[in-house]
Amino acid sequence: MNDANRSPIEDYLDDLLRHAHADARTTRRLLDEAGDHLFAAASLHEAAGMTRVEAEREAVRRLGPRSELTRGSWQRSFTTVVLELTRAAILLGGCGLVAVGLSGGIVAVMNALAGDSFVGAATVLGTGRHSITETAQDAVSLRVLAGVVGLVVLACYTLARRHIAPATVLPDGLTDALGAAAFAAATVALTAATIDQAVTGAAGHGVGFFLSGALASLAGAVIFCTRATHALIPGHGQSAAEATQSAQ
Repeated sequence: MNDANRSPIEDYLDDLLRHAHADARTTRRLLDEAGDHLFAAASLHEAAGMTRVEAEREAVRRLGPRSELTRGSWQRSFTTVVLELTRAAILLGGCGLVAVGLSGGIVAVMNALAGDSFVGAATVLGTGRHSITETAQDAVSLRVLAGVVGLVVLACYTLARRHIAPATVLPDGLTDALGAAAFAAATVALTAATIDQAVTGAAGHGVGFFLSGALASLAGAVIFCTRATHALIPGHGQSAAEATQSAQ
């Protein structure tokens, strides 16, 4: 390409894009802002008597090396990612506490239907060292308390999202996928403990301690799997008419 057809500004923006190690939104804003500034400055230099190429070169020279811009964009992007990950951790932590509270409600039902020993008896993990009744009651009160804390966390999270515009750095559905994986892993682990307790325990005593958690975790896994599926699979959940309309 000869010099007459080259655009120093376009070359600069291309180089900026190649070295802007930031998220997509930050990179797009960086390019838009740099491009607007460069083209406006080049127009002023051109109006002052420079040729177009000379005007663009002067605008690039005055803007400075791209390393300064990319360094700042990387720092902003990294901070945004950290904040977004923290926000996701708070959401998943709150949901986890709510699931613990749900398991406490399940324990209350188990205590009423199967007796305190179904939950409060000694288990393979060493729970139930206190009296059976005390363990069964603590499994309700302490878990429900954790659920209340989780609801408070989620309420604060929702309130914060209403007043602070959430970043969109993380891919859509990633948080839901992580939540689904975490709850699914908890379901598998607690189900394994339930089976172990049923085999080694006497007359099913202590099984409810793990079974209640497995049921609550399963509910969380189903909810997050559904959310992740809708977010990650395009068109999932659309009716046939909606799919046809979107295809057109």
